[in-house]
Amino acid sequence: MSIQMIKKWKERKQIAPLHLSIVFAFITVAIIILTIGLAEAAITGYYKEVYRLSLPLAYTMVVIANVFLYLFASNITNKGKNAFIPIVLIGLVLIVIFFLPWNWWGVPPEDYAGELNIRLYTNIAFIAFSYVIYITIAIICHDTKKKTDDPIARSGLKLLMYSMISLIFYFLMILCDNVMIVLYNHPGYSEFIYVAWIFAIVFYILIYLSLVMPEWLIKRIKDD
Repeated sequence: MSIQMIKKWKERKQIAPLHLSIVFAFITVAIIILTIGLAEAAITGYYKEVYRLSLPLAYTMVVIANVFLYLFASNITNKGKNAFIPIVLIGLVLIVIFFLPWNWWGVPPEDYAGELNIRLYTNIAFIAFSYVIYITIAIICHDTKKKTDDPIARSGLKLLMYSMISLIFYFLMILCDNVMIVLYNHPGYSEFIYVAWIFAIVFYILIYLSLVMPEWLIKRIKDD
């Protein structure tokens, strides 16, 4: 999908496909970084240095993707542009927090027992930041689609809104997994993670369709 989106940008030469291409690219990089970290854990049997670096780096990629996602939605709806700079500044603060040593990424709980542990608070701040963006985009899409008479544009906005709802549920599952780690000494990657990635796949499909609008989808919208 990332490659297809880049192709669409080259075909259309418009800013919206470029922003969404950047979103997809950063999410793809985040997945690659996580995969490398998990590969080290699978090979060695331990969450070691590469894994511990992969988590804050992957979170950083998602923060950047979120910023461009907001920029994408803001440009196609022509709303919410004044909030862009504050979102960038908050994102920068979050990135710094990700790399603080007190997050104990991948460190066994017994190694930092009694020490300051901010991992859960970091994740809550990260998810809150993401939720503000996704809920804002969903509200903008909902308000904009009510004002348009074009059924294709209205369907595109509806798909974009549903993609944001999918991301909200994705991060809710991530938060549940972190709660399991912090409160119940769970080793991580619980069943919540598998459910989370189902929502992530749904997000990818919906946001891709919202912009690309393939012929079969346009035909179905017109027939309805």
